[in-house]
Order: sequence, then structure tokens, then C-alpha cells
Amino acid sequence: MDYIENTLGIKVHYQSWSHTDELPYYLLDRYDFQQATLDSVRTLFLYPKTELDQLASVKKQITKIQKIEPLPVVIILKNISRGRLQYMLLAHIPFIVPEKQIYLPFMGIALQNKFGAESVWTEQLQPSAQVLFFYYLYQKKKQVYMSDASKKLGFSAMTVSRAFRQLEHTTFFTTEKEGVQKKLTGKYTMRELYDKMQPYLSSPVRKTIYVDKQVLLSPMRIAGISALSQMSMINPPDIPCYAVNGKKGNPTGTDVLIDASAQVKVELWKYAPDILSGNDTVDPLSLAISLKDDPDERIEEAVEILINKILEVS
Repeated sequence: MDYIENTLGIKVHYQSWSHTDELPYYLLDRYDFQQATLDSVRTLFLYPKTELDQLASVKKQITKIQKIEPLPVVIILKNISRGRLQYMLLAHIPFIVPEKQIYLPFMGIALQNKFGAESVWTEQLQPSAQVLFFYYLYQKKKQVYMSDASKKLGFSAMTVSRAFRQLEHTTFFTTEKEGVQKKLTGKYTMRELYDKMQPYLSSPVRKTIYVDKQVLLSPMRIAGISALSQMSMINPPDIPCYAVNGKKGNPTGTDVLIDASAQVKVELWKYAPDILSGNDTVDPLSLAISLKDDPDERIEEAVEILINKILEVS
């Protein structure tokens, strides 16, 4: 309390939160809860009992809590690493580390006392760089060569060069020349790279529409929950889902489902949905990112199992 009041010059009042009995057990097992009023702003402080989950999971936990009461949620940490601080900022998750850090974006407050001199790169990957990153993971090799990536992905030398530079900019990769060949090398294991890159990745889905199932769309790949149902134990959805390259012209459709018996769901992607796919579905890594904000815990669990399988995590 003293740290917040002295640092921000505001009054802080604590009291118990009256909705803990409405929370699922897994949240009660992960956090202690306390309501805090910062001047006139009511908030909910979360005190992790153990190490925080991956940030994608933390964001879903916050969403579930805010469905019970829509308060700003602030995570109170005993300490924070340079890497976690970067990801918390990129994910816009409010947090406080007593005597060290305060990040309260809903109040317009962002202090980085410890690492304030270090710039944080917050730019998400361009679609070509995201495709290159997934291509790197699929190769399961320490290095990939620019010429090989260009041929496989059908990108121009200039596009691949820009994608190489953007991945290097994350600091998780290095680029260097081997003779006349330029290569990209990851600094971590495949799973570590996947986790560290999460803040830089974005859903490939630009827009979703509903199209008459009699309309032939080509090339088209099975996407969304329809694709996940083929890769996991998840049941297929009532409305089949497909993906097309949204940069190649949009098919005619409606923004909302009008007739479930006559229409299918079509995702317009930022890049070709077949570029990394070897069958009639979209590739699993792009699929996982397209579903990362789905609130269904069964979907989240199925996606995690799928990613572990791809990246060979037991």
C-alpha cells in the first residue's frame, strides 16, 4: 500500500472480494484475491500462489474473472524478470511489483523503474514473417536458409529478407552468412521459441463471413474448429469452417449466419491458408494462433496437446 500511495500519490483502500465463491476451483488454486480501490477506481488484485501460467492462459483467466465482475484486474508479483516484464507489457496485462514496477494502463500509468532505459519492441510480425517462423518450426532444424525458404514459401528474395530481419529483431534469432547463403538460427528450443514469440504472433484471420455452401471456393482449406476436430478429440462444429486467402479477392457472403442449412463459415486469411499445409486442412500452428482467443477451455486444452505433439513436448 505504501509503495502505491507514495509512488502515485493516491489513496489505496483494500477490502475482501465478495465473489470468490463464484470462481472455479482452478482459479482459487492459482490466486488469492483482494479488492483494491485506487482513489475512486475499484480494481481486483490477484496474488499468484505459484509461477504464472503462460500469458495466453492468464488472459483467459482474467476474462473469466471479469465475467463475474467487470473490474480491472491487476496481478501482484513478488518479482519479475526482464523477459516476463516485456511480455506483460506487450499483452497489456496490468501488474505491480512492490518497490520495483507499476503498470496500470487503465489509469494511464506505466512505470518501469528497473528497466526503464531499455526499449521494448512491440511490433507484431508481418504475415510473411509469421509464415517464415512457422516454417522454421516445422523444419525442426537449428537453421533454415533464405534460398530454401524462398523456394518453399514462394516468397520473393526481398520478402524473405525482410522476414529474416523481423525475426532477428525479436532477439530470439540470429542471421548470418555461410558462404553466399544467408541462414536464420534460433537461440532456443522449438517449444521455447514458440512460447517466447506469442506476443508477436497474430491470428491469420482478417475477417469471417458466411457463404452459400453451393459456391465453389478454391483453393480452400478446412479451418477453425472443423480443422481442430480432425486433429484432436474435439467434436466438429455444426457449421463447417473453411479458410481462403483474403488477399486474392473476397467471396460473396454475409457478415452473420443467416441460414445454417445453406451456409458455411469462411475465414479470410492474411496469407494463403495452404502455404504450409500438406493436406486439406490449414497447418496446425496457424490454426492454433487462429484459436488462441477462444474462451472454451476444451479448445484451449486440445490446442495445447496439438502444439506439444508438433513440437515434441512430452
